[in-house]
Amino acid sequence: MTLRIEKATMDVAVRYRRLSAFAYWVSQIGSPPLTGAAAVLMVSSALATNGAWRWAGFYLLATILLPCLYIVWLVRTGHVSDFHLPIREERIRPLIFSLATALAAWGILYQGAAPAPLRMLAGVNGVQALIFFLITLRWKVSLHTAAAAVMAQLALTFLGTSALPLTMSVPLIAWSRVHLRRHTVAQTIGGACLGVAILTPALFWYI
Repeated sequence: MTLRIEKATMDVAVRYRRLSAFAYWVSQIGSPPLTGAAAVLMVSSALATNGAWRWAGFYLLATILLPCLYIVWLVRTGHVSDFHLPIREERIRPLIFSLATALAAWGILYQGAAPAPLRMLAGVNGVQALIFFLITLRWKVSLHTAAAAVMAQLALTFLGTSALPLTMSVPLIAWSRVHLRRHTVAQTIGGACLGVAILTPALFWYI
């Protein structure tokens, strides 16, 4: 009897480790920098012009690569504990930096007459960084689910119903964050709702 209980316990532990490994990789692949880059590339592909691709390259450099490098620097210098910023207070400086780069990118894209969807993305990025910064002063919401929700909504807008399967990435990423104990269910739902709420009026305005 004891051996059966021990075996059952070991089986549960193995399944849990596998589930945790799966959640970890879902969270890594669904991280805001990767989903943000995928969204930019998807929009540029839908525009299908050389100019759009050039502007997309600039956008990726300014609003994704530079903030990522800044976070890496913060990690290496001991100012934050992890690239994914699990501690609420550690998110303040990266969000301010992201806000600054998004506003700078939007200004350059606007002055350079970049395609409207890319200007929209830069504007949404800036507004999102500002709102998340203000929320982060008191509370913590999921940037992962916000980015996933934005990507899914953009996919439906530019690719149509063929992109419906992408919407399943939002609850999957939310589950991974909850399973890894990085967020509560409410924080993942809040992040997704905020992402959609910020993007929706921008889509009506620009497109």
